Amino acid sequence: MSNWNTADKVLACTALAFLSAVGFRMIFPDNIFVECFLFVAEAAMVGGIADWFAVTALFRKPLGFPYHTAILPSRRQEFIDASVTMVQQEFFSRRAIFNKLNQLQLLPQLINRLEQEETRKFVIGLILDEIKSFFVNLNKNFVARRIATELRRAIRDVPPDLLVAELGRWIKNSGKDKELFIHIVKRVRVKAQSPETRQLLQSTLEKYAQEKTNAGGAFSILMTGLAEMLDLVNYVEASELMQVQLLKFLDELSDDSPLQQLVLNQCRTTTSKLADTDEFKDFVDDLQLDTVNGLPIEDIIVKTLTGIERQLTSMRVDKLVNAVCADASKPVLETDLDKPVVQKERTIGSALAEVLYLEYSNALVILKTDGKVRASVEKFIYDLIARTALYARPLVGTIAQNVLQKLTDEQLNKLVYDKAEPDFIWIRLNGSIVGSFVGLVIFVVLQLIG
Repeated sequence: MSNWNTADKVLACTALAFLSAVGFRMIFPDNIFVECFLFVAEAAMVGGIADWFAVTALFRKPLGFPYHTAILPSRRQEFIDASVTMVQQEFFSRRAIFNKLNQLQLLPQLINRLEQEETRKFVIGLILDEIKSFFVNLNKNFVARRIATELRRAIRDVPPDLLVAELGRWIKNSGKDKELFIHIVKRVRVKAQSPETRQLLQSTLEKYAQEKTNAGGAFSILMTGLAEMLDLVNYVEASELMQVQLLKFLDELSDDSPLQQLVLNQCRTTTSKLADTDEFKDFVDDLQLDTVNGLPIEDIIVKTLTGIERQLTSMRVDKLVNAVCADASKPVLETDLDKPVVQKERTIGSALAEVLYLEYSNALVILKTDGKVRASVEKFIYDLIARTALYARPLVGTIAQNVLQKLTDEQLNKLVYDKAEPDFIWIRLNGSIVGSFVGLVIFVVLQLIG
């Protein structure tokens, strides 16, 4: 506004034209063309000055004229309020926001962004960092107590009947009862083939014979002594023979034989009957409570959580994510199928990264192929952005108001003038043009009348 523009130059030219016309009028007072030129130049200068006054009066006081001038500075607050209202109701109206959102293809842009490798690495790394932070800040003792309490409650709530039935069913279906039976038989056989067992058999035979002899009277004692003298009764050989027969019997029990199946079925039947007794149920109940109270569940959970934390804190998230993404994106060649698989060292971090990479890829496939999921995600994004824009509309008005309030009068004038400077220039040019044309018309009319 402080520089000379086209309108100022045109106004200066009309003033020079008016002065020239006055000079020519003084030299040629009776020339009609000079009179017409003077009339037109005067009208053009008056029209240009009038429009210059009108445009300038919007922003300042032209030539210090105080009445109804400097309109924008004097009505500063009304202008600011009108501008805020225009921004809120026109630029950020509900219709404008929804129309703009309808034109945007938000979901395809989101999918394209999510498919980029940088986004995939960023999301996986962010989740791994959050998991690491979670375990670092976790109160392990508190969590261990809570988990142990729930585990103990769950174990105590199991009825003894159900526990015994499930345990028996599992032992039978898994063949553990047979393994236990064979293990016991083999341990008994080891004990049975020892010299101590043979000595025990011999002592038992001698004791039994002594009891029978004493019960039979003097004659039995005499006959027993005579048999021993004649070596008719040899307890050593008898104990050795019994030991051999016992070992054969145990060998047959340890092998897959009919005898083994018979004894095993008998043991199962006896155990089943024993499990139905109240005494056994009470025993299981007491054992259940002792086990629940005696297990160091808290210590085990704390050690487990500490080990997980140690592995997570020692991992480099960026290198781990890059390695997992590189392995997943590497193409599998036919020649690789014949090569032996090299087992890499797996950690909790690498396992988590692989799971996250796989789930991220599955989520992208679902997002691109499942119509219901696409519709739900698109609706969520649309609602989120629309609500955010609507909630931000008052904030935009507040920001605009604060910015306009901080402007000085000169800055506010420049802001408005710069936005419509060509139009203001043409208003002033039109004043000179229209004035000259009106002056010409009036001159012609006056000449016709005169």
